[in-house]
Order: sequence, then structure tokens, then C-alpha cells
Amino acid sequence: MLFYCQMRWNHEGRITLDELLDIEYEETKHAEETVKSGFCVGIWKVAGQKRVIAIVDSPSADELDRSVFRLPMREYLDFEEIWPLRDYLSFAADVERRYRDV
Repeated sequence: MLFYCQMRWNHEGRITLDELLDIEYEETKHAEETVKSGFCVGIWKVAGQKRVIAIVDSPSADELDRSVFRLPMREYLDFEEIWPLRDYLSFAADVERRYRDV
């Protein structure tokens, strides 16, 4: 199942910029591994903001929740939004059937 995940860095007054960059370096390695594995479909840093957006292909909400605790930046990320995503063509098929059983 696909999930949209929006995270904001929350480090102000907690760690130095150098410490943040050290942890973020570990996070970039972790992100690369999850993209290669297919768990993370894509991940983007929002330009000019302390925000990251990812599309995650998790087998369940449970596994998505567990994956958060494996993130190197877990203590410094606020998850602002997590939305389950439905394939639009599946939705379109339901609309075509007017949501009636086939």
C-alpha cells in the first residue's frame, strides 16, 4: 500500500547544525537503501524548507509505523502528514460502476 509521508526537521535548540548534518548523512544512506529495496518509491527534500516528502510502499500501516523507529533522524522528525494513497484507476473503475458490485 502506498503512503504519502510529510516530515519536518525539528532540531532547533536541540542539536547543533554540525550534529544535524552528521545524523542527516546517516539518514541519506538509509534513504538510499530503502529506495533501492523498493520500500520507498521516492523521497524529496522540499527546497528552502526543513521538510522532506516520501512516497512509501509498505505492506501495511503497521510496518510503516515500525519503519519510523529505524530512521536515523527519528528523534528530529515531526511527521506532519501520513496519507494512504489509492490508485486512481481503481477509483475510476469504481466510479464507472457507480460503486455497485460487479
